[in-house]
Amino acid sequence: MKRFEQLDQVLDDIMVRWDIPGLGVGIVEEGHIVYATGFGVQSLATGVPVTPESIFCVASIAKCFVACAIMQLVEQDILRLDGHLVDYLPDFQLDDGHYHEITLRQILSHTSGMPDMDEVEYDQLVIHPAYDEEASARYVHALSKRKMIALPGERFAYSNIAYNVLGHLITQRTNQTFEDYMKAYILNPAGMADSTFFFPDVPIDRLAVPHLRTPQMIPNPIHPYHRADAPASFLYTSVIEMCRWAITSLNRGFYNGLRILSPCSYDLMWTPVVKRNYPPFREEMGLGWALGHFEGARTVAHGGGGFGWTCHLILTPEKNRAAIILCNEESSAIECFEKAVVRSLLELEPNPGTISWMVPLARALQAGGIQAAYVCFEDIKHKPGYFFDPYDLITLVYQLLSVKKYDMAIDVLKLNLQAFPGHGETSTLLESIGTCKDGSLWKLFYTQSIG
Repeated sequence: MKRFEQLDQVLDDIMVRWDIPGLGVGIVEEGHIVYATGFGVQSLATGVPVTPESIFCVASIAKCFVACAIMQLVEQDILRLDGHLVDYLPDFQLDDGHYHEITLRQILSHTSGMPDMDEVEYDQLVIHPAYDEEASARYVHALSKRKMIALPGERFAYSNIAYNVLGHLITQRTNQTFEDYMKAYILNPAGMADSTFFFPDVPIDRLAVPHLRTPQMIPNPIHPYHRADAPASFLYTSVIEMCRWAITSLNRGFYNGLRILSPCSYDLMWTPVVKRNYPPFREEMGLGWALGHFEGARTVAHGGGGFGWTCHLILTPEKNRAAIILCNEESSAIECFEKAVVRSLLELEPNPGTISWMVPLARALQAGGIQAAYVCFEDIKHKPGYFFDPYDLITLVYQLLSVKKYDMAIDVLKLNLQAFPGHGETSTLLESIGTCKDGSLWKLFYTQSIG
């Protein structure tokens, strides 16, 4: 099909312009997979090509699976959406009396007021992975010192912690491990037999490993994982199987003769609860799904990213179409991929979009250090074809910090401040890292941020 030939060319263009290691893309129309392909490699270390069967971590897309599992238990009268979390998990506790008021509906819509982990804390969690069945219980019990950040129902506040609590709740109410329940009642019936929330079950020869800009692109030196964080962040799956999930979702819970959920539950999940104000795909939040519009089409979606992965699942229910984009690199390149793919899905001409200033700056850093990066910035700052966002350099900084390049991270933050004077998050992060070559002040910041 001509539009998919155009899409191939545009995706190849984005891959080259952004230095992307690997990408998997799938498109579903009217219950059929009409496009599924891979670009690049699973790992720069091995050179194994990405295929539609390559296994990616889909990060926070896991949350829409968890939401479906909770809705299953609601349909069985095991849980109630407006039931209080403490009624089902009596041992759950936060350092705020209002935690008693938190409902399951609020957790699903990210309006519970529960806190979240910051970037540093998340990095520390996954470099000390846990694989045993008690990991989630320890994680939940350790929340008793956490402060709430809002009153239940007050406002939107994204929380991975809250979804990890839901994973523990599923274990407690079904007397099965979270992974076993999800496999038996969600993944297998949706045609996702090779998908798993348990990293030891992943076939390593098919794994698309995460990559970091350090500033050169490298496979992440550690494989990030923690069993307690699986509900929020660690579903491993492929383009082909995510396309089957998209078909299941567009069919309102029905796949290959099996029903995992009623259409009424999808109506509930896809009804707006709270504003997010982040168009095009995150204008509002439903229950486990983000709601928006793209080129006039209503979208139901969930994205994810972290540790060297980015991904997005986007449904257009009225058109009975969907797209999945899986990438083993972490930057705003995902936004170029998703817009190109969804434009093609809607039978509009795809285009590669502009490129972040982060990409040429990272190349300059690799070639000639921070002075070369300053020269590069001066050269491109008035040129068309680039966009300038302070958060793109912050993403680069976190990747530098993860490989302990503290001095370079500080230099990049100073450049960010020159480009965006007074940018608060850059200033705070710069102050937090300090100037110690051994990273001792950074370690101190980490201790204070999670203490």
